Amino acid sequence: MKNAIIYIHGKGGSAAESAHYKPLFPDDEVIGLDYKTFTPWETGKEIHHAVIELKAEYDHVILIANSIGAYFSMNADIGAQLDKAYFISPIVDMERLITDRMAWANVTEDELKEKGFIAT
Repeated sequence: MKNAIIYIHGKGGSAAESAHYKPLFPDDEVIGLDYKTFTPWETGKEIHHAVIELKAEYDHVILIANSIGAYFSMNADIGAQLDKAYFISPIVDMERLITDRMAWANVTEDELKEKGFIAT
């Protein structure tokens, strides 16, 4: 039985952080995803594709996601492909944090989707 552990880092993190989890899963393949985008819809797609590829190669896929990586993962539509998911986050309601910050900056979701990035 082949198991893959996919690690999704938080803001400012890196896929290399996945090495921290190798001792916890010594018999499994621990893989860090070094995503290239930074919006929920784009990064969700990256995560989705990575998990689909892993599911084709491994019997079981387990997700470990940290901070904003957990939020991105929740937007990736991967629940059916996962056997377990571990979310590590100091923020209980990431969506509320993001929408509150957007409101403070007078930015709508449609504006953000259209522009892709808005400095605040």
